[in-house]
Amino acid sequence: MTGPQNRTPRKSARKSKPTPKKKSMENGLISPRSLDAVSPTAKPEPTILVSRLEELIKVDFRKSAVQKELPMAPWQDVCAAVDQLVVPDQLTWPELKLIVSEWHSPGPINFSMLEDECFARNRAQIHSRVMALEENYGTKRRALECSEICALEIAFECQLHTYREICRFLPGYSQEHVRSLASAHFPHKVRWSTTEIDYMCEGLKAGLEAEDLHPNLPFRRLGVLRQKTVNLKKKLKISPAQPKNTEYEDKIDLIIRTDLTDTGIKEAAHNESLSKLIKDIQTTIEDRGGSEVIPFTKPENEILRLSLQDELTDKQCQSELLFRSWREIQQKRKELESVHSRQSKFSNRLERLIYEAQWYSSMAEDSARGNRRRRTRTDVEFSDLREEALKTREPKKVEVKVPDAEAQERARAITLKRKETMRKNQEEKEMLKKARKISPPRTRSRAHKTRSGEKVKIEKLLEEAEWFQSISGDGTAVSDGSKRKRKPALHLVPEFKERQKLKTAQKQLMEQKKSSKPERARLMSETPVTEDSDAEKELMDKFQKVMEADNSSDIEEISPYDPTDIDHDTSVTFENRYLFNEAISSRILFPSRIDFSSDVSVILKPGNQLPINNTLAANVIREHERSYKSLPDTFPPFQVENSAGEMIINPRNIIHIRYLLYPQHTEQYILAEPKSNELDPVREIIKVFQIHYGLFFSYSEKLKKIIMDDFCHKMITAADDNDFSAFMFVVDKWNALMLELSPYPIEIDPKIDINESLRVYLPDSYSFSHDIKDSKLQTFYMEVLNAGEEARKNRKQSPNKPIQRKMSLTLKSPVIGGCQTHLPEVFVSRYRHLRPMAYSVAFIDSLAHKTTISRYCSHQLLMRAYTRIVSPSSRKLRSYKAFSAEVYGELLPSFVSEVLTKIDYQPNKKFYDLGCGVGNTTLQAALEFGAEKSGGCEIMDHASLLAGQQELFMQKQINLFGLKSMNLSFALYQSFVQNEEVKKECIDSDVVLVNNYLFEFSLNVEVGKLLYGLKPGSKIISLKNFIPPRYKSSGEETIFDYLKVERFEMSDYCSVSWTANKVPYYISTVQPEILKEYQP
Repeated sequence: MTGPQNRTPRKSARKSKPTPKKKSMENGLISPRSLDAVSPTAKPEPTILVSRLEELIKVDFRKSAVQKELPMAPWQDVCAAVDQLVVPDQLTWPELKLIVSEWHSPGPINFSMLEDECFARNRAQIHSRVMALEENYGTKRRALECSEICALEIAFECQLHTYREICRFLPGYSQEHVRSLASAHFPHKVRWSTTEIDYMCEGLKAGLEAEDLHPNLPFRRLGVLRQKTVNLKKKLKISPAQPKNTEYEDKIDLIIRTDLTDTGIKEAAHNESLSKLIKDIQTTIEDRGGSEVIPFTKPENEILRLSLQDELTDKQCQSELLFRSWREIQQKRKELESVHSRQSKFSNRLERLIYEAQWYSSMAEDSARGNRRRRTRTDVEFSDLREEALKTREPKKVEVKVPDAEAQERARAITLKRKETMRKNQEEKEMLKKARKISPPRTRSRAHKTRSGEKVKIEKLLEEAEWFQSISGDGTAVSDGSKRKRKPALHLVPEFKERQKLKTAQKQLMEQKKSSKPERARLMSETPVTEDSDAEKELMDKFQKVMEADNSSDIEEISPYDPTDIDHDTSVTFENRYLFNEAISSRILFPSRIDFSSDVSVILKPGNQLPINNTLAANVIREHERSYKSLPDTFPPFQVENSAGEMIINPRNIIHIRYLLYPQHTEQYILAEPKSNELDPVREIIKVFQIHYGLFFSYSEKLKKIIMDDFCHKMITAADDNDFSAFMFVVDKWNALMLELSPYPIEIDPKIDINESLRVYLPDSYSFSHDIKDSKLQTFYMEVLNAGEEARKNRKQSPNKPIQRKMSLTLKSPVIGGCQTHLPEVFVSRYRHLRPMAYSVAFIDSLAHKTTISRYCSHQLLMRAYTRIVSPSSRKLRSYKAFSAEVYGELLPSFVSEVLTKIDYQPNKKFYDLGCGVGNTTLQAALEFGAEKSGGCEIMDHASLLAGQQELFMQKQINLFGLKSMNLSFALYQSFVQNEEVKKECIDSDVVLVNNYLFEFSLNVEVGKLLYGLKPGSKIISLKNFIPPRYKSSGEETIFDYLKVERFEMSDYCSVSWTANKVPYYISTVQPEILKEYQP
């Protein structure tokens, strides 16, 4: 970025040089109506003059234009005639163009010239127009041309909202160009103009739809236009056109009923346009109620059967089923899996026996270790046996032909035997009934006991049901709107010093028992001796104390590598690393440029664009609607009934949260309660609060208390107590606080209500006023000013590269000295509060010299990406063969934090993960430890897809928080075996992570060859030891000959995804020469 000396100076009314003033009227109008402009020629008639001015007031009412049109009229008479006219507030096109061009051009604004030319306008009108241009387009001055700003303003001024009306002001601009210009830069909210309504009514009467009308309405979104057309159709009483029964439609109907696969549609298309046919089929399916009501065709079922037999991949299956969502495919797969998952018909009994033997054998081999050659030989033997069994045929039973008379006699005998058996069974039943009738009275008392027992069982069942239906298991009945209280999960504690005391006490007790004399064998009649020796009692007391201390420590202590919130946070200290972006690190008081777009999908697309509204969290809830339910009754309902009687997600139940550095950006959530462990929107909002503290205000305990008490705890309490008003008050206060504390000039109107749709669910008594005392703004200002001063004191500025602060043009350079006990020079903030002039400088200084990063923040930033991208697709990661090298397992953030801390990882080192999965470890090494370069390799298709999406999301997320971009290098969809690019990346790395927990011996050998050439001192982190017992060098080029291996154990439980136990890990250090113990 260039300094202020190279920038074009912005225009300011304060800096413009005053020109000689003309005579002013008492009413405040600027009156450049001097007598110098009076013409010596004849005067026109007053009525003609007024009528002529009435024409000019609609076309061009500049002074130069009026003088040109009325050269014979004295200027004094013109001014008198203008005073008789009613001058509209709406500017003419030439007036507007003059004001915009003067504002847009470099140099000071000549207000005197504008007041002279726009002689009929009030000074306040001209100044307010210039200020509105600065507010709406000030940050876009370089991105927009003067003609484009003029066109947008005249469109707002004269309500020219159709392409036909606006194109004459933008000659050569296409409809798409005008639409993109309006959607990205038009700052006004406008009502529907008469021209738009007339155009839409004419089009609807002609049979056009919203899609046909949309090109000529560039200022309207398609969704808004569709809603408007529906309302107009009701007013105009236009019924939808009846579809014509043509051969083409019959063909589409036949395709929908018989074959909806991609191959079938291509065969049915013949000479017709394939894209048009697919589009028409999609439209027909939507008209019939969507693909969910269309039954699967026979070819579609065949495709699913092949995918179940692993003959087709997921990508091939989804590409064939064009009109089916992944959710429908998964549901249909489950229905077909029970039929097609296992062979049920066999040609003979021998084939069935061999198939079942092979099936059981494969299960046993998957769960046990064995020789690979032996398993291969067993598979071959089974396949040979099945082929032989298919060739053999069971001998047919030879039926002995019996004469008809003998057959009849035999059938008669069988019938008589059956009748005799049935008679005997009937007699036995009658005898049993008689025996029950004459049984003793004891049977009746037993029956009575049974009945009472049944009654007790029913009462017990009702009691247990009431207990389970209570909120917290306390037996209290559930009332309407009640909600279980959220309690933080208990985290198991890693081994600390108290655990060592426990082990010592146990060991001493065992040794004492061994050294004591054995008891003599006592007789059965003797009573056992219960008295212990004094030493043993002392040891038992010590044992009990250690156990009590250990149990209390399990609850109180939390792992430093897995903080649960900012109250238990730990920090990662670094040197020679800039945590924030270049603008903050260079102490520039205007932000790094971010191109915000109205397209919400750009969050997962390559490029520098970010959505103005992040909807990923809301989309997770939309895609997993069945996993959520409504919050208590005072909150908006999660689902509502539409006009068709169907339950849909409530479109008003959407909340937006602002961010500090870029408050124009918002994140969208749907208020709902997860039924299980899905994404919880309330908890996600609370995490946003804590992330802001950990990144921007971690130096202040006072601000931590404000964030936790006034925002986090109050939001949890409001949700638990079923108080939607208190919940919305916390949200409104946070959004207002972000606008107040943002150090940069904002590009939005703070009066715009971003949560307007939720207000209908609030009581009429609810009102939010942003109060400086309630928000504790002064505390924030004081803490930031003190932190900025402390940062400047501790700064070690290099003499070769002096830092030059580049000031924002909207701020003055302040002078700060000493610890602040009161607010210094102030100016009016966005909500009319007093804000220190030095606040922005101090805020940037406190971040520019930050030497630690919050571990909680880094973990939560990673978890935000994981819950929005990986968790919704986690089931697909389990579809790989178990106990193989391609099985998916994750190393959790606590594992990476502990291991990289153990090896003292520094920001100037490079990191690489062989088998990075979805990229968690690669991202964590770059974000938490500031790796100079962090890379990873992954072969699985779906894991590679998610890794790429996580990389895009993380890079854009950290830009919003002002953090420095990460230097990442992924090798996705490819194996590391015999991969020269991956080998080059690994050899250049300082730390290599290999999750070889399920690697076969041959794959471990390939890893050794791949890493051959690592520089001495490099570290290899693995889950299993690469060096087997009695290992000797074979002379091959492998890194194993140079490794010095150390074994460690995780201090924390639940550090990997496949087990909750503590796992061992190995750190191998590369030595400069082959180790002596490996030499043959």
